Amino acid sequence: MLGFHHLRSRALATEGLEPFPARSSWKRFLDHLMYGVGVLAPLALLPQVVQIYTTKSASGISFATWVLLAFFNILWVLYGIAHKDKPIIIAHVLFAILNTLVAVGALLY
Repeated sequence: MLGFHHLRSRALATEGLEPFPARSSWKRFLDHLMYGVGVLAPLALLPQVVQIYTTKSASGISFATWVLLAFFNILWVLYGIAHKDKPIIIAHVLFAILNTLVAVGALLY
């Protein structure tokens, strides 16, 4: 299974949680889909980053909001690390980077 079975060893060791990959084909599909979502979802912020840095304008951007979002993403990264959950780690590292870029752009422009 491409080594994915090792990613959820915590789930196997804890009662009440399903094994990874799941027994159901639907849940197994969803488990693997989340790896793609973990990479692609943060890319939704890329147009905002590009707009700020190409136009050199951050009008309408709240610095405090983007700093808070970056902070919350860092907390999610720590949670993902604590639970050894790669989709959460990947997604929120990327979200934190992009949120920080928007916040820095709001400061610069």
